[in-house]
Amino acid sequence: MRRVPFGRRVRHLDRAVLGVVLVATLGSCSSGSSGGRVEVVASIYPLAWAAERVGGSRVSVEDLTPPGVEAHDTTLSAGQRADIQTADVVAYLGQIGLQPDVEHAVKDARGKVVDVTAGLHIRAPSGQTLDPHIWLNPVYMEGAVRLIAGALKAVDASGAAGFAAREASTVRDLQGLDTAFRAGLGKCGFTTFVATHEAFGYLADRYGLHQLGIEGITPESEPSAARIQQAAQAIAGGRAAPAVFYEGTDAGRRIGESVAADVGVPALPLGTLESAPSSGDYLSVMRANLGILMEGLECTA
Repeated sequence: MRRVPFGRRVRHLDRAVLGVVLVATLGSCSSGSSGGRVEVVASIYPLAWAAERVGGSRVSVEDLTPPGVEAHDTTLSAGQRADIQTADVVAYLGQIGLQPDVEHAVKDARGKVVDVTAGLHIRAPSGQTLDPHIWLNPVYMEGAVRLIAGALKAVDASGAAGFAAREASTVRDLQGLDTAFRAGLGKCGFTTFVATHEAFGYLADRYGLHQLGIEGITPESEPSAARIQQAAQAIAGGRAAPAVFYEGTDAGRRIGESVAADVGVPALPLGTLESAPSSGDYLSVMRANLGILMEGLECTA
């Protein structure tokens, strides 16, 4: 029998051990396409924002809703479907009809799927579809942050301490936002407001307001003459704030300015955050929304 010199045997052993170590190490890491970071796919901007805030440099986040696109209009490419399938974490708004493509694709996800609507009371205004706009209520967003943080801790235990610290910081920011809304909207001349896109129901419920929508929950819903007349009469009769709040899209602005001009009141923009804002982030847009609501509702701090 041919004997292998001891030194060569050691080198062979080193290679074998190295191979085992590499396999074990690679097996414990997230997909290599993100440089070892946790891959997160978020169906909509506020969830992508939450994942980035909590995940920091340990995550790579893909937002499925491009800037300037209504979340209701989200359609997935083949590549995005594949990303959902292979992501470590997928965060979405549950099976409530906002993004049917996403709701179907998550059924094939192999990673951890986070439904941020789990356990929430989902609004269903009479004659309309389920209301998906939970992220416009800071308290509901706090719940989403906690769920996403839990998923990140589960798939990347070594980063759990950092995730927990950033989760706590984000929760504090959201609680501060909630406090600001409660204080800012606590003493207002009006509690009913007209909005072109009926996206602010959760916000209104949280802070004791009532919205009259012109278009309905989905902005594709054509505003009916009856809805426009109802809104105009509410403003003219002093039952609603003397302003029309419009979603910051071209279509929303056109409708808002048209109705406002007919009634003789200003048109004021509100951000729905269905996609990433052109400047700022979730918190800054929500703070801007608060200022605009205070102006239109004639609130005193």
